[in-house]
Amino acid sequence: MIKFKKMHGNGNDFIVINALTENIKFTKNKIAKLACRKKGIGFDQLILVCPPTKIDTDFLIKFYNSDGSSAKMCLNGIRCAALFIWQEELSPHKTINLQTASRNIECTKKNSNVEALIKKPFEISEKALIKEFSKKLSDQKFSLVDCGNKHLCIKQSSIKSFDLEALYERLQPAISKHNFNLSIYKKIKGQVHIRTFENGAGETLSCGSASASVASITLQKDKKIKISSKGGNLQFVGFEDKLKMTGPAANVFSGTID
Repeated sequence: MIKFKKMHGNGNDFIVINALTENIKFTKNKIAKLACRKKGIGFDQLILVCPPTKIDTDFLIKFYNSDGSSAKMCLNGIRCAALFIWQEELSPHKTINLQTASRNIECTKKNSNVEALIKKPFEISEKALIKEFSKKLSDQKFSLVDCGNKHLCIKQSSIKSFDLEALYERLQPAISKHNFNLSIYKKIKGQVHIRTFENGAGETLSCGSASASVASITLQKDKKIKISSKGGNLQFVGFEDKLKMTGPAANVFSGTID
């Protein structure tokens, strides 16, 4: 029997498992069955809290999408993983350094929220890649951003009724080839509204790394910015080479997997 906690950050939901003392492995098929919202637990990603492999980190966090594929990191998920560590009393420290497949993330407990300090996302300037997406997006304004995982961020005049899934399907060959997630966003009076379609999970209520990616390209003049998704809000503050995200993490229920 494997114990888990069902958690979410702004509706982006996960099951989180303590894998510190046991080498827990799931097949892609098993993860997909557990992720099914009608016949399983239902979640966007599976998270394993593992022993670190780097001496300057406290835990290694592994992420798996609902289709069973692995993901390099997830910023909504990292907040939930941090809350899980504190709730399970796996660390006495209010600030912990979490290792992911792409980068380390420092998490700090702030009342009902979790702060995550990350290396500032950067725009990808590879000419061939930009040219490839430019052909498919014609005159639309877009950015390719690396936030530990990669995001194609497209500015739109309206996003509420936009057919995001149809756009994803049209761009899917290039997106899958280069492992990008897809986001559309609109800036209104210092606040950014965003929707995201994630590889291996579909459209989610919120995506932390997509929000961080959009924050990094819209924070040029502002010191703070709010990114709003269907699931809720995330606050971002930009520094010279860092980006701080503040947002909620919540425990929904606990259970066991047979």
